[in-house]
Amino acid sequence: MSTKSTIILKILNVVSWIAFIGTCVKAGSLLVSYFITKYYPEIAAKNLSIGLDLSQLKAYDEVDYTIMVFCIIVITIFEALLFYTLIQIFMKINMVNPFHETIGKLIQKMSAFALIIGIFSKVVVSYSEKFTAMKIPLPNIMEHIGLGDAFLFFALILYFISQLFAKGIELQKENELTI
Repeated sequence: MSTKSTIILKILNVVSWIAFIGTCVKAGSLLVSYFITKYYPEIAAKNLSIGLDLSQLKAYDEVDYTIMVFCIIVITIFEALLFYTLIQIFMKINMVNPFHETIGKLIQKMSAFALIIGIFSKVVVSYSEKFTAMKIPLPNIMEHIGLGDAFLFFALILYFISQLFAKGIELQKENELTI
């Protein structure tokens, strides 16, 4: 493998660690902020995490507020799992013999996580539109929900790559048997 590819893979590994840690911190801060809103509802709901203001929704209905925060936390946790699976690929991949069943299963797992994030994001967007129609402002909500379409497309691409990996593993096994 060329030096340029090695450097790019190392940079991508570092970026995936940064993204994993960032999403873990975001999920943790959302969870802690949610519990703080139980004791200080006026203060914490206005800045739940990184500019997320759900104070109007909390004032409207506590259950809807809890559902919305729970959904954002779930999306963030699945994003963290997606990056953690990518980190596992970096740790387990053998560049001399890259077509291994473990890597194929990890790519399939990433596809499943991206699919779950995409579907969940679309559901939460529809849920938040209900409040927008009721003139309850949810500023910066789309930044935290994510783009469901992008994750659905990403899931499709990852599934395609996992199928290519499965074919590569099959061909590699046939080559090993003939030798």
